[in-house]
Amino acid sequence: MIKIISFCLMTVSLAVLNIVSFFEMSQVLRVSIKTTTSIMFVITGFLAARSSKDSFSTYTKLILTGLILGMLGDILLALQYISIGFFVAGLISFALGHIFYVISFSLKSQKMDIITFLPMIIVLPLFLLLVCISKQFDFQGLFPCILIYGIILTFMEGKSLNLLKYTEKAKKFVILTITGTSLFAISDIILLFILFMNLQSSLKNVLGIFNLVTYYIGQGLIALSLTYESLAVRD
Repeated sequence: MIKIISFCLMTVSLAVLNIVSFFEMSQVLRVSIKTTTSIMFVITGFLAARSSKDSFSTYTKLILTGLILGMLGDILLALQYISIGFFVAGLISFALGHIFYVISFSLKSQKMDIITFLPMIIVLPLFLLLVCISKQFDFQGLFPCILIYGIILTFMEGKSLNLLKYTEKAKKFVILTITGTSLFAISDIILLFILFMNLQSSLKNVLGIFNLVTYYIGQGLIALSLTYESLAVRD
């Protein structure tokens, strides 16, 4: 129950963060609330791990590491108004978090098939096509970094889809994990448009809400999935 309370507190903090972000209030206030919200999904992960029958397994430790790196990435991205270097550092932190997710998912399912690469096959060509036909993007020299990050992100999503084989044994684990990673991926796609596309300020504010909601709910669901991790017996 306490992990659910932690998740709910995260959503309350998220609501406040959306208000602060939408009305473009103080950057210091935004960074503070964003940090608090991120800390809450990490706490949710630890509480979910403690309630699991196989608490703090290797899989769990890897996921928790990914959550912590996500929290660090959040803080760094929130500070990007100071310097572009914070954005790059945040991107690296998120990429490392995805790699830890990939390793953890690989512990559950080592096979690699068409499903593993399906997100990459679909998303990356569409992204490149959009960049080619649109004149609205300005990547500020960061396109190679963003492309590499996109490869890691879509591969992580593909590896999470390999967990579908556990649906009968651990339905809640599979639903929470895949929904969480999918929302995470969607939030990153939205962020791409916010940061690098020439959009009206009002539209950016609306997209910002969707970005924050999908990201934090996604991370929160990944954290909660640790409750049922032990039900997904390894290969």
